[in-house]
Amino acid sequence: MRRTRLGLLLTAALCASGCAMTPLPPPTASLDNVQALRSAGLAPMRTGTFVAGPGRPTEMDHSIAVRAGVQPAPGGSFAKYLGDTLQAELKGAGRLDPNATLVVSGVVTDTHVDSAMPTAHAALAAKFTLVRDGRPVFEKTLRVEDHWDSDFMGAVAIPDAFNHYTGLFPKLIGALLADADFRAAAKAG
Repeated sequence: MRRTRLGLLLTAALCASGCAMTPLPPPTASLDNVQALRSAGLAPMRTGTFVAGPGRPTEMDHSIAVRAGVQPAPGGSFAKYLGDTLQAELKGAGRLDPNATLVVSGVVTDTHVDSAMPTAHAALAAKFTLVRDGRPVFEKTLRVEDHWDSDFMGAVAIPDAFNHYTGLFPKLIGALLADADFRAAAKAG
């Protein structure tokens, strides 16, 4: 009986703590993306504006909800967080130049997370535009997804869903950096 009560109390405490999410840290460069940038021979560039797509619900850009948990967007905007992620990758690879004539901008066209059982799902998509000397040289919508086993316990499923969702930001930047059309448009020289 005593163990049952203790187990119920611990379960309730874990479920309650799963609802309070800590703010996301600023993005950092990932090894894979830095290596991709360095090996591709891309010209130095800077980030332009990153915004939520027109007609998208504004709350989509400000926070993401999973069950009883809500994760606020860093700086109030997931679109801006995507731009900050690209900026961190460029800086980590030594390819960030605030005066560059090559500018990457983005419009987030889809963002969602679903922690349904047994398989959870998250997706992130953006339309990227690369401008060189004021002229668009690349425009493409890219999308990344993640699927994972979801747990019944909210205390496990909620943080796990947020971790998978935020992992999509460097993954989407990686998809951009791996895109052959982007690489051709962003080549140095």
